[in-house]
Amino acid sequence: MTNIEDDCDRGFFRVDDELRLSWIKVAPNSAKAPTDKETELQNLNIDLHNLISTAFGDSAVVGEALGLLNRKIELFTGEESNGALDLKAVPVNVSGSGLAFASEERLAHGECVELTMLLLPVNATVRVRASVVTCSAYPDDDWTYWIRSQFEPKQEVITEQIVQHVNLKQMQSLASRHNRR
Repeated sequence: MTNIEDDCDRGFFRVDDELRLSWIKVAPNSAKAPTDKETELQNLNIDLHNLISTAFGDSAVVGEALGLLNRKIELFTGEESNGALDLKAVPVNVSGSGLAFASEERLAHGECVELTMLLLPVNATVRVRASVVTCSAYPDDDWTYWIRSQFEPKQEVITEQIVQHVNLKQMQSLASRHNRR
């Protein structure tokens, strides 16, 4: 994976990762207002994600078990759309303000997409809208395009979950480097 330093001028720390991801094109400004149930579920997910991240920091086994339990509940309650069931492992560069991801399909500057991501190891599924900033050739033969996108505004609850994921990945990376010494 190439290190993308000139990626979208994102204002948050970013990490290279591999996420289970799917996306669909959506019409600009077509975001539906979330229902009270969806808003409450989003708030519960972010609180649970924070607690699972904390538990993961104390015990990887406990954190992963809680994440798997959360994922199981999501599957049983049907709280995810059918599109989320077809998540492929995709190389990404993720931050709290945007996502660069590998794709087999070209996207044009300004196109809007809805991204569905499974954030591991806490097993939180998030859906976020983004607009395409650039599309270029992917540096390896595995994929065709490298899509850089910026998250749409007014998705603070969702982007906070993504920031927590980035922070957890950074802590894991630092711990891994420290253990190699």
